[in-house]
Parts: sequence; C-alpha cells; structure tokens
Amino acid sequence: MKFKDMNTPNKLTTIRMICVPVVIVLFILYALHLSLDIPCDYAFISYKAGSLTITQLLIFILFVGASITDFIDGNLARKNNIVTDYGKIMDPLADKLLVNSSLVCLAVFGFCFPYVIPNADKVWMLKTMSVLRVVLLFIIVLVIFRDFFVDSLRMQSVKNGVVVPASKWGKFKTATLMPGIAFLILGSLHFVLFILGAVLLILGGIFACISGVQYYLSIMPTLDNHGDNK
Repeated sequence: MKFKDMNTPNKLTTIRMICVPVVIVLFILYALHLSLDIPCDYAFISYKAGSLTITQLLIFILFVGASITDFIDGNLARKNNIVTDYGKIMDPLADKLLVNSSLVCLAVFGFCFPYVIPNADKVWMLKTMSVLRVVLLFIIVLVIFRDFFVDSLRMQSVKNGVVVPASKWGKFKTATLMPGIAFLILGSLHFVLFILGAVLLILGGIFACISGVQYYLSIMPTLDNHGDNK
C-alpha cells in the first residue's frame, strides 16, 4: 500500500514508525558527541544547573510529536469507524517500537543519571542518585519484558478466537511512560525535569506490572479452556 493511498490514521501510524529510527540515530549522535567529543552536536543552552543540545531538542520534538499522533490516529479511527488490518497490526507495533526503543536509548546513553546533581558534595545525595539510576534501569527492563510477555499472551488468545480488550491500567502505563520519557530526554536541562521524568517512569513501571498481571489473569483461563476443549 502506497502512503498516498492510506487513510489519515494509517498515515499517522506510518509517520510514527518512521520517527523511530530517526530518534535512535539522534540518540547515537548525542552519545558520540558527549563521549568522544565528535562535532555532531551542539549545546545551545549551557549554564551552571544544566545544558541542552540540538539533538536532545530534536529527539524531544520527534518523540512528543510521534506520541501525539498515537492519540490522534486512535481517535480518528474510532470517530470515523476506520478499521483496517494494517492499522490493527502497525498501530500497536509502532507504539511499542517508539516507547521501548526510546527506553533502551535512555538506559544506554546515560539519561538515567542526572547531568548536574544539587549538593553533589553530599555522600547521601550521590548514593540516592545511584540507587535511583538502578531503579530506572530495572523499570526499563521490566516494562520491555512486560510488553513481550503480554503481546505473546494476546497473540495466542487471538489465535484461539478470544479478543482481550485494552486494560485501563495499560492506558495509565502509556499516559505516564510517554511524558516520563519526554522529561528524561530534557533531564540534563535541569534537575527538576530529571526527577519529574524519573517519577513518571517509575509510575509507568508500576502500572505496567498491574496491567501485566491483569492481562495474565484475563487471558490464561481462555487458553486453559481452549486446551481442555481440544
């Protein structure tokens, strides 16, 4: 299917898919500049409390813009009753790729530790930030594992002819993870932004666990019943 022949929701989903590799490349450019001092980025804001580079700003704009398309294309599809096989497959896939690839980049490229730490001369503050970093890395692994686990259960239930509706806790997960990622992208600009992002990411991890358990309890009986009926 050519892009020009797609309906508007599917076009937005495709644009979101295209944003994913672009965001990853920008993260890599940021890391190359920061770690190897390669001139592929520029800090246009730099002061005592933090800094912000061009690639960070571009990542933030692309991520937020792609996240907004997720909200828009879903509303358009429901409002106009536009449901296609492409949308059913690609829309959730685009969401998972956008969020999970961004989470991996945050973990790999150092966004889970504050750029500037207030009271850095205090041992307790450094220890607290080190613990927070470990917690954030654990949350990232947990969220990605949860997505793979839930998606495998849902695919199996669909094969058995059972469709499990989206959980409200899953929606809470998305509603906290996406702004949490956005704040962490800008975390080097100010410590407060980093803390906001960290709190939202932790909340997203909690909601991910709750929704994962909920999906498991909802789907497993249908799989067991299907096995008994063979």
